[in-house]
Amino acid sequence: MEKKTILLLGGFGFLGTNMLSYIATHNLPYEVIIFDKFDHHPHNIHFDFVKKVYAGDFADEKLLENIFKGEHIDYVVHSISTTVASNAQNPKYDILSNIIPTLTILDLMVKYNVLDILFISSGGAIYGDSILAHMENDDQFPKSSYGVHKLTIEKYLFLYASLYGIHPLVLRLSNPYGFYHYSNTQGVINVAMRKAVAGEVMQVYGTGEASKDYIWIDDFCDIAFQLIIQGVHTEILNVGSGEILSVNQILKEIKSLVPTFTWGYNPPLQLDVQHVSLNTDKLHTYIGTYSFTPFSEGLQRLCEWQLRQRHV
Repeated sequence: MEKKTILLLGGFGFLGTNMLSYIATHNLPYEVIIFDKFDHHPHNIHFDFVKKVYAGDFADEKLLENIFKGEHIDYVVHSISTTVASNAQNPKYDILSNIIPTLTILDLMVKYNVLDILFISSGGAIYGDSILAHMENDDQFPKSSYGVHKLTIEKYLFLYASLYGIHPLVLRLSNPYGFYHYSNTQGVINVAMRKAVAGEVMQVYGTGEASKDYIWIDDFCDIAFQLIIQGVHTEILNVGSGEILSVNQILKEIKSLVPTFTWGYNPPLQLDVQHVSLNTDKLHTYIGTYSFTPFSEGLQRLCEWQLRQRHV
């Protein structure tokens, strides 16, 4: 396969770092240009195939144009979000820091004839609460500005597909967990495991009965690159493991690995989606039968990794 260049937006975040790790582990034929707010990985993780790093504000139109002007780009992977669902309470900020810069990216793709873009959307925040498994053509009822901005970007991607021939692939991702996660504001499994290993008390918002689909991050990366390599585009696909877990189940599993782990309960957050399940039939028409990493196995790996991090 001919080597291609990916522009990875948000390359030093949780999703971006794991995508880079997947490229390295599987020796995929890509060079990567990273755009991030940092000029190097904040945890000093290095990948030889990263051609260049552009650091700055996602809303800096001049900087974004300099990337497209100065580099040959074959594919854009958009994994940037300046907000998370639990703190997305400023719609104007969401518009200015997420939607407007994404429109700038799309305009630059048109101007510089870059056709392909993968957008990592949200399988939870997009749909809203439901005990039924969501299909891609279900109605969407976001409970947060975060969900609204993700949905809005999806709509603009397909508008640009219609008007200018852009090839968008939208992956509505469930709740990933795994290595290279450093955020304290999202990702209950990672946050809880980090606190367990550190001997800290986990604060749970709500009763702990909220249930969602959780997916090992390597499984997501594998699926994403399968779809990219196949050339799948102009599609919206749910991506989840089908393993639905409540927060209480997760905490008890972590406690079985770290017996000293404790947690407390707080009033629920208004913006949190309580129940998420995704129908992935459409995804499997592209990837066939898939052996997802069982939660117990992923959690054991995560625990071992988190313990190693304390000695780095």
